[in-house]
Amino acid sequence: MLTYAVALLVVAVVLYGSFRALGGGAEPVPAVDYRQFLQRIAAYTSDRVAELDAVLERPRSEASAPARPGADPLVEVGAEARKQLTGYRQQLARTEVNATGDELEVLTSVRALLTAAIEDQSWVCRLLEGGSYRENPGIQDAVAALRDHSARCMEAVGAALAGGVTAPA
Repeated sequence: MLTYAVALLVVAVVLYGSFRALGGGAEPVPAVDYRQFLQRIAAYTSDRVAELDAVLERPRSEASAPARPGADPLVEVGAEARKQLTGYRQQLARTEVNATGDELEVLTSVRALLTAAIEDQSWVCRLLEGGSYRENPGIQDAVAALRDHSARCMEAVGAALAGGVTAPA
């Protein structure tokens, strides 16, 4: 019986340690640090958007068309960017802010806008990963609409983080 009790205790300690190591139950971040965190995530997201912009603006010559969709630069860049964007979205979901009142409202609004922008870009990546972006006008329209909405969200994030937007009085 003692063996089972010790084994159960060891399992409980390991599970608790894993939970803490993976960021579960972490303390909320002070508002100043959270604002810097949001700025970093916004900058990283802008970098991924720039990568997608660069590959979307490149014309695809028929002579260099790949034999398989996985070799298409759009597919490769889309897959890599989506993985990184997913990590950013998970960090946003996992990190809580320690703020109150108007400051909490502004920071949670910025987080919501940033999450929406990241989600839009993730869908752009998924559409690019399908391999038929250049041949399908419907997918091109969807990508354009998602990128436009993401850009508007990122503009609002930048304005709010720069102090141009405050919570209503």
